Amino acid sequence: MDNKPSNQKTLPEVFTRAEKPKKLSKISMFRSEKRRANHEKGALSEDIAVLYLKSQGYRILSRNFRFHKNEIDIIAQDGKYLTFIEVKARKNPKHGFGYEAVNLNKQRCIRKVAEAYLIMNHLSLSDTPCRFDVISIDSKDISLFKNAF
Repeated sequence: MDNKPSNQKTLPEVFTRAEKPKKLSKISMFRSEKRRANHEKGALSEDIAVLYLKSQGYRILSRNFRFHKNEIDIIAQDGKYLTFIEVKARKNPKHGFGYEAVNLNKQRCIRKVAEAYLIMNHLSLSDTPCRFDVISIDSKDISLFKNAF
């Protein structure tokens, strides 16, 4: 056999070693399952809201528009208004009504994301007629609060 060193370069072990799968604790698995279930419920609520808004004459422009960690559920055109819509759903009233969850902090976050949307789409911050609406889905009732804040 020839003992000459090979000219072929090899990848360091860190790139070739198989990564061991991380073990999740039971609590972590429960949290991720619960998070996934909540995400699915939220998506279903937003689908219901979109159908409702279309029946009311809204034209859907975007869904789940994200800016940093925050998002706006639905952005739509209602006549001359660009509307930023937050969707909140509750199965039963023991946790309150959906619209009650849109507190001042949530409103502040939605405003920031709306401003980012306007800037990213080259729309005027002062001349674009905008409105913030809330859709509250409580049990099987849907309420639309136009110009909610």
